[in-house]
Order: sequence, then C-alpha cells, then structure tokens
Amino acid sequence: MTGTCIELKNLEFQWPGATRPLLSIPQFNVQQGERVLLRGASGSGKSTLLSLIAGIHAPAKNQLHVLEHDMGKLSQRQRDKLRANEIGYIFQQFNLLPYLTAVANVSLAAKFSPARRRRVNEISPHHSEHAKELLLQLGLDKGDLSRPAHQLSVGQQQRVAAARALFGSPALIIADEPTSALDADHRDNFIQVLFNACQQHNTTLLFVTHDGSLAHHFERSIELNEINQATLGHI
Repeated sequence: MTGTCIELKNLEFQWPGATRPLLSIPQFNVQQGERVLLRGASGSGKSTLLSLIAGIHAPAKNQLHVLEHDMGKLSQRQRDKLRANEIGYIFQQFNLLPYLTAVANVSLAAKFSPARRRRVNEISPHHSEHAKELLLQLGLDKGDLSRPAHQLSVGQQQRVAAARALFGSPALIIADEPTSALDADHRDNFIQVLFNACQQHNTTLLFVTHDGSLAHHFERSIELNEINQATLGHI
C-alpha cells in the first residue's frame, strides 16, 4: 500500500432544512489498497457518506480528500471526471441500462472514461472480451452474457453491477450493500472475486453493509456509529 486513498478530517454534513448534522466524523482514513468494511444500520448515514466520497455531493473544503483531491474544492464537473476515471461504484439499485446486454452494461464504462479505456486497452483491445471475463469470474453463465439486464435475476444484475465497477481497474471501489441479494455461497464467492481483482491492481475497497457477519472477510471493520459523533445520544 502506498499513500492514503480516503482521508476525512472534521467532516460535517447536514441536509438543508435538517435540525442537526447527519454526519460529524472527526477522523477516518483508508490507505490505498486496503479492504475496509463499514457497517451501519439503516438511516445511519452510510449512503450519504458514500455519496460524499464518490463526489456525488460536495463536502466543505479541507474536510475530505479522495486520491489526494480535496473534494470540497472540486467543481461538480471535476468530481464527475474523478469518479468516472478512478471510482467504481456498486449501487444498491444497480443502475443498469435495462435493454443493454450484461456485456454492454459492463463495457459502457469505457465510453465515459478515457483513463479506464486506456487501462483496458493494455489488457485487451477487445473491451467486450474483458467484460465477459469479469462477468464469468463473478459467476454469470455464458448464456446470460448476451441477455438484456431486465431479463436477469436480481443476483445476476448485482454481479453485472460489480463487473462494471471493476472494469478498467479504478483506484477505488465503493460497494453499497452489494451482497444483499446473494445466498451465503454466492456471497462469499462474490467477495473473494472482488478481493482478487482489488489485490491485482492495488485497488482500495470500501464495502458498506448492515451485515456484521461479513466482518471476518476484511482486514478492517468499522462501525459507523463509533466514528460518527452525530449519532451519539440519538441511537
């Protein structure tokens, strides 16, 4: 591991109209290449924290650095560019394009990111072949690769979303409840594939869940309510 991937210092975030902050985190760091599980109950601010780290929402200046960028100083366009190039996001709702095939959904990432496109070209000039390889590693059957996303099961769609996040070897993977639709065997296999892909490219993994039973898979497990002072007295 070299350097810090995520650095929070005196981060506070409050939604407009709210009477108190949702997040008040004095300090939280994740080193490059680490695999960290962040656990928190529904409504604890997990998804909001992820949206700040991913640049979907903007924090105040000097409160959050991601890959050495002060997210509070970047414009929305700059944050979008950073996310497209260097952050793979596995959303709870997947956000797949329903009428594109599994392969097309995965390789679509290269169309919006020159950096990912360049990195994939170093592996294979045929982006669809690399997408297929990722999907097969994550447990999709060959017959499902050409099916449109809306014809896939929830568990299959989850794997497509993970493959899309991994495509192009981003520096950071953010996974928001990515195993909620999988049984125990498929869940453990899914996590291992994520780990292998991250280790290969020294990619940081921030894995967010409410399921504490997954903690033994990870190098470090953090309870959000233990680092978020905004929850004290409100649990």
